[in-house]
Amino acid sequence: MTTIQRVVTRTAESPRRGGSVLAGAWRCAFFVGLWLAGALSAAPVLVVTNLPAYGSSQGLGGVAAGIDLAQYSVAVCIYVPGYGWVSKPTCAGLSSRIQPDGSWTTDITTGGSDSLATRIAAFLVPSNAPLTCVQAQPFLTNLYAESVASAIVTRPYPGPRWLSFSGYDWWVKTSAGKVGPGPNYFSDSTNNVFLDGSGNLHLKVTYRSNQWTCAEIVSARSFGYGSYRFQLLTDVNALDANVVLGLFTWSDDPALAHREIDVECSRWSNAGDLRNSQFVVQPYNIPGHLVRYTVPAQLTNSTQSFNWESNRVVFQSQRGDFSLNPAASNLISSWTYVQAPPQPGDENVRLNLWLNGGNPPTNGQEVEVIIKSFQFVPPGTGSPAKLIRPRQTSQGAAFDLLTEPDRRYAIQNSEDLVNWQDRLLLLATNLYAPVLLPDPPPEPSYFRAVTLP
Repeated sequence: MTTIQRVVTRTAESPRRGGSVLAGAWRCAFFVGLWLAGALSAAPVLVVTNLPAYGSSQGLGGVAAGIDLAQYSVAVCIYVPGYGWVSKPTCAGLSSRIQPDGSWTTDITTGGSDSLATRIAAFLVPSNAPLTCVQAQPFLTNLYAESVASAIVTRPYPGPRWLSFSGYDWWVKTSAGKVGPGPNYFSDSTNNVFLDGSGNLHLKVTYRSNQWTCAEIVSARSFGYGSYRFQLLTDVNALDANVVLGLFTWSDDPALAHREIDVECSRWSNAGDLRNSQFVVQPYNIPGHLVRYTVPAQLTNSTQSFNWESNRVVFQSQRGDFSLNPAASNLISSWTYVQAPPQPGDENVRLNLWLNGGNPPTNGQEVEVIIKSFQFVPPGTGSPAKLIRPRQTSQGAAFDLLTEPDRRYAIQNSEDLVNWQDRLLLLATNLYAPVLLPDPPPEPSYFRAVTLP
């Protein structure tokens, strides 16, 4: 499909001062690009854009798109530790109206301890849907099936250590005693979990004070259907036989086997096993739910991934950076699971390094793995990116970029419309993103935005 994409070019004329849009100094051109065919209309989407801080009495807010706004509303629940999930704002008003511009707001602090809620769940539901009030429920199993889109997030709250990795917020697991998996001790210490100067995540199994301690981080977000990509900078073949590296989704709700989909790198205490990794859709002990494979020795850059769809889960392991169509020489293993893929719910992404059965490494040495990045990409082909409202500011060239949440974009410039250079890479968290390029490009320059695969 051929699509026209707007591009902005700056001329050599002197800009006018004092205005946000430089008439005469900017002109619109059009760039014709070839894009993969995607859906004719955008999929339903629900985004939280105003997440009140823990302890705040401010309202929850967001935007919806991809549906007939007049036919849908937003149902919200909050989770208060020690009490459970509860509908907001009240049982008399189980959903909030979506405004013509797609925005919506909900009062989530109408009760005594509402400001202490740690998790927020918003659901895009038909306005005429018969909703049941949620009161002190441990899980929200039914609402996931009744909605066409959802947004579930854990907001930072006192207690856990929090960090930002690959553009997302995560909390670090810690335990006073032995817990699963393993069972093991887990620590949120920087001895066990830290980011280096390049933004790479380090997970370590350490031995301190006569105790082996493991590492795990948990995403604040729930993502649902889409592509999950984990780039490793570690030779997993060299991991001790008792060590497990887990890259997976997990829900505390026991329904659908906790919605657990795994890539696990381990020999499971069998040092003689030449296969060092596996793809799994839980329960693992059902035939056809697990496939083992081998990541080659001395490979220190690999990507393990799975694409979670409504009717299947497609796993892949490849050398180097992720590619939609890797060369045969870079493809390590692939597998498609079709038996009974779980439906999305309140699952999170988890990255952990632990000891099988709680048994120490056979060589008695501490263990470290390095994860370069985690990427989530929504299902389907992204719409062509669009730059709008070109303007010159005192800080540099500025645009607005129309986006789809969770997709990644490259802002590029060119002097000749042939050779393009990346100027900025960004992860979209809303339906649009402001773009500022403080470094002046050559004149004249053309700009375009590219939706990354």
